[in-house]
Amino acid sequence: MTRLLSATLLVAACGAPAPLPTEPSPTQATTTRVVKEPPPPVEFVGVVTTRTSQMITAKVQAPIKAFHIQRGDLVKAGAPVAELETTELQNKLAQAQANQKAAQMEAGSFGAQLGALHQKVVAQTRLQRLGVASSMALRTAQAELGQVGAQAGAASAKALSARAEVDQAQKNLDNAKIVAPINGVVTNIRVHEGQAVQYGTPLAWVFDPSDFIVKFAVPREQIEEVKRVGRVQLKVEGSPRPIWAQVTKILAAQEPPINFTVVEADIDDTKLAPGELQVAATARVRIAANAEYDARGAKR
Repeated sequence: MTRLLSATLLVAACGAPAPLPTEPSPTQATTTRVVKEPPPPVEFVGVVTTRTSQMITAKVQAPIKAFHIQRGDLVKAGAPVAELETTELQNKLAQAQANQKAAQMEAGSFGAQLGALHQKVVAQTRLQRLGVASSMALRTAQAELGQVGAQAGAASAKALSARAEVDQAQKNLDNAKIVAPINGVVTNIRVHEGQAVQYGTPLAWVFDPSDFIVKFAVPREQIEEVKRVGRVQLKVEGSPRPIWAQVTKILAAQEPPINFTVVEADIDDTKLAPGELQVAATARVRIAANAEYDARGAKR
């Protein structure tokens, strides 16, 4: 029995010692590391437009007789856009032509009298030199010539004015046919058939879709970043993919309290699908990442 107890104590003495308590490492993290999310990219609100556009305006006062275009139509320069009512314009042209004819006849009548009186003055001058006519007769003929000359001058000016009225009336009649000023897409139609319009009344806009741009407003404190990067990424309504544009113009800063500057950027039209962009579409504009894309928006 004594031998068995001794063997047991010996085995216990030869076993592994109990581990000692350890101190925590001062360099070991005791809490979970919090990763900060990057701030969301700054977005600006923009609108898609074109580099070339032109307003169609009325060139004469008259009611609209017919409108030949609709919003979204593609037109060629010189294509009919609208017609104005011409009844009153034709009447004004006819009246101007009648006034011109009367003025020309009056000027012609005075011209004939002027020719006759000129001959009379010449004759009286010769007779007075020969001593067979009095100086009073010569002075009377000269006075008549001067009076009729003044009347003839007034009649000639009246005839010229009547001619100008005819030219203007004819121009007004021609302007009743309104045509597209440039090739492009029609938008912003502001009038309707039957509506009376004045000279200069806007009728519609035509935008040339061969060169799209985007205009967007940038807060003053971020304009330097836009200048430095020089390119932007667009998310346009109706387009499933991002579109890239190169900043081309930064307009003058607005006066306080307006705290933004309008920026223009040129869209690379060669990378657009047909009909991918529409004039007046809203765009969300972001400053392009420096390393991920090159100046054309192609991935590096």
